[in-house]
Amino acid sequence: MGKRFRIRHHVNPLKLGYQERPVERILPGPATEVEVGCAEAHWLVERAAVEPSWRYVGLEIREDLVVEVRQRVARLGLGARVDVRYANANTDLDRLFGAGEVTRFVVNFPDPWFKSWQHKRRLLTGALVRSMAECLRPLGELFFQSDVFDLALDAMALCEGEPLLTNAREAWRFFPENPFGVVSRRERKSTRQGRRVWRLLYRRDRDQGPLGSTSGTTH
Repeated sequence: MGKRFRIRHHVNPLKLGYQERPVERILPGPATEVEVGCAEAHWLVERAAVEPSWRYVGLEIREDLVVEVRQRVARLGLGARVDVRYANANTDLDRLFGAGEVTRFVVNFPDPWFKSWQHKRRLLTGALVRSMAECLRPLGELFFQSDVFDLALDAMALCEGEPLLTNAREAWRFFPENPFGVVSRRERKSTRQGRRVWRLLYRRDRDQGPLGSTSGTTH
């Protein structure tokens, strides 16, 4: 058996090696859910069992982890429906998807980068939220979860400031539950340890273009 490389838990997305790189365009499908920062892709695999008619795309910045996940997905026979890509969402998203091609984006428990000087490394930025909003179909969704209140509040501020998005509840309100029938590993651990999970659900406005398929979206 070959040597198994140690996969880093945290990487700095601002490092030059994670910036502009050639990426392969993802062709549009009838219903596409994209998890940004999918890690081991447990969410995507379980979602594929719950909603088998959808296509699932995972974006992960740790290349060694992508190799392992692709092998596992292939062993499970899900290679046609679960596509995991090595990508830096902050620089690659607009090149992976066109406008109005994604039904839902999911961001599950991104690295909090607690220290103030590290906040620039956080996954969600105003530019990324704008890119996700532009890639969403009308009534498409952006779902976010974290057990770190400050991080969730920062994410809410970014989403509230994006004119293409509308809070599924009302402005500046967290979403009360996970409505998708799948619990991520971090969510399960946080619940077991009694930590509250802060959730956001935003939708792209209906009148921002021709209405696309919204099968499976929450209402």
